Amino acid sequence: MSPFAKVEKIPLISRPEQTKKIEEILDCERIEIVDYSNEIAIVVSDRGMFTDGLPIFEIIAPDNTELHLAGTLLFAKNTYTAEDVEIGELNSIEIHQLVQNLKIKVIGAIRN
Repeated sequence: MSPFAKVEKIPLISRPEQTKKIEEILDCERIEIVDYSNEIAIVVSDRGMFTDGLPIFEIIAPDNTELHLAGTLLFAKNTYTAEDVEIGELNSIEIHQLVQNLKIKVIGAIRN
């Protein structure tokens, strides 16, 4: 596991309260959600690519899609509902599988 990694508990509460907690973790005002796979999403600050000094990560998704994301990344479960896709927490088995299979590396840093 990377020295950058840690597990955060995201409460399964109302969407505004959950979003506020995620924004605190990511130290941002707004978030973007990127699909890593059908089951897993990556949550990142919408300003990550514009904040000087943040690392830029290259992530290869399971379908071989190459993602370039900057800043703190939060991996979460895609939870499908009748009208939307919400994010939820990964269980310990899913976290273990993600860590074992994740193809991620730092490819640079944001510079003005």
